[in-house]
Amino acid sequence: MVDPQRTRVAVVVSLLTIGGAEQLLLELLRHINRQRFNLHIFFLREPGILGNEILQLGFPVSTGIIRSKFDLSGVFRLARLLKENQTDVVFLINHLNTLFFGVLAAKLARVRTCINWENETFKRYPFHKLTMMGRRILHLGIDYVVAAAKGHGDYIAMEEKIPHSKIRVIYNGVDPKRFQSNLSPQEARNRLGIPPESRVVSIVAALRPDKAHHVFLQAARKVVDAIPDTHFLIIGDGPQRSFLENLSNELKLENRVHFVGFQRRLGDILAGVDINSLSSYPQQECLSVAAIEAMSAGVPIVCTDVGFMKEIVIPDETGFLVPIDDPAALAEKLILLLRNPELHKRMGRKARQMVDELLSVEQMARAFEALMTAIIVQEKF
Repeated sequence: MVDPQRTRVAVVVSLLTIGGAEQLLLELLRHINRQRFNLHIFFLREPGILGNEILQLGFPVSTGIIRSKFDLSGVFRLARLLKENQTDVVFLINHLNTLFFGVLAAKLARVRTCINWENETFKRYPFHKLTMMGRRILHLGIDYVVAAAKGHGDYIAMEEKIPHSKIRVIYNGVDPKRFQSNLSPQEARNRLGIPPESRVVSIVAALRPDKAHHVFLQAARKVVDAIPDTHFLIIGDGPQRSFLENLSNELKLENRVHFVGFQRRLGDILAGVDINSLSSYPQQECLSVAAIEAMSAGVPIVCTDVGFMKEIVIPDETGFLVPIDDPAALAEKLILLLRNPELHKRMGRKARQMVDELLSVEQMARAFEALMTAIIVQEKF
């Protein structure tokens, strides 16, 4: 039964695989106030890996709303479901099909408000100009677009021609408790098969071309030449794994680079890490959730100056930014931190402090709640 005292929110998603935006949605749903918001999750297709975790949260769920990529009848099925649930707010994750089906169904169902949560940038679509035109048209039916950073909001306004008055900035947030560990650094390294006194650098990212792991490996070679007992963790999986394993062997790093695959529980791994790294190209990178997760464990970051990372990676405070596609620059900053334990500790504390003050899931959830509440009561947010 629909509770008239709570704001009724329809969360419309596609298939939820492993990714930063999908993880953010999972965390938001874990922390949203169920006393104030009545949520129903609509999967256009099937739930997927992270979607199955959402199922365990106990929200009402509808799946299989569209039967194929171009199933236009799915618009009417979704509209009917939105009406039946007396939906106040349609909440979209920025997948192309959720934007298409969600906006059209919301208009047919006469839903009061539609929000789109964007979490990517500089993405190139097939038939890019035509796709962007379609996105701009669909965004005419969106009341608010949520950006992940201040610079991201400016990018959305410029690239998608969305008025600044529609854009709200809510920083990506993680749950710091999920990334704490009772293990000492030595114990964590022992579990990973790494000598306990070694230094450890990690990268947490899907093994895709845009993450530029080859740059990370080239930098690793330079770091090992300078500090031979350094080890490197590649956390994640994806289509480039074989290529990267071969490259690691070619660089004679097979005893220093550890491919540990996709990991859901990072706390005990990050306990053994000295520095986290991000070597990405600009395509799609916005405000890396993986980077924030490592920061929440008190691990400083050295990353490429992509997306809007400059808003959280403050040089000499929480980490260092380096140029794109520059293994030498990446290695230089890694070596600097590895050789300067006091600087490393200070930056780790600052990184954790930034997460607590700006990038926690509690702050993210409260900001979304404030936005949806303000919409319903017609207050300015």
